Amino acid sequence: MIIIKEKFIPVQIDQELCMKCERCVNACRQEAIYFEDGIRLVDYSKCKGCLACVQVCPRNAIEVTSVTSEKVLTIKIEHEKCNMCLRCINENGAFCPNNLYYLGKVKDKDGKEIDGIRFKFSEVDKCQGCLKCELSCPQDAIKIVKFEN
Repeated sequence: MIIIKEKFIPVQIDQELCMKCERCVNACRQEAIYFEDGIRLVDYSKCKGCLACVQVCPRNAIEVTSVTSEKVLTIKIEHEKCNMCLRCINENGAFCPNNLYYLGKVKDKDGKEIDGIRFKFSEVDKCQGCLKCELSCPQDAIKIVKFEN
């Protein structure tokens, strides 16, 4: 079974506001914030969405795009379970109130590109955290995992 994990942690750092005081680096227990060529970056594979960095930043250079810490999540789409019924795309809001799923390219277990269901992470701020997608998928192929602080 292959699980393609798509993840979004909406922490963004405004480099112009950042004064490189390192408070965010020291506050981050996951060591997710780091410097590269003088620019502060976030390693999203380490970030747990605790928002400690946001709370300690004196210049509000770190922001979370309209998603509260309770709604920061990982979306797992198990493409081998998905039978491409397209309910997540075609039900015009009944499956996902903001129509955040689309048909796109994914990789199968052999690494070959195939058509599959994708999540619009560029519009994740529209996600309400309602869990309708997970509850409505007839193949149980969509899983929502919330981060714990």
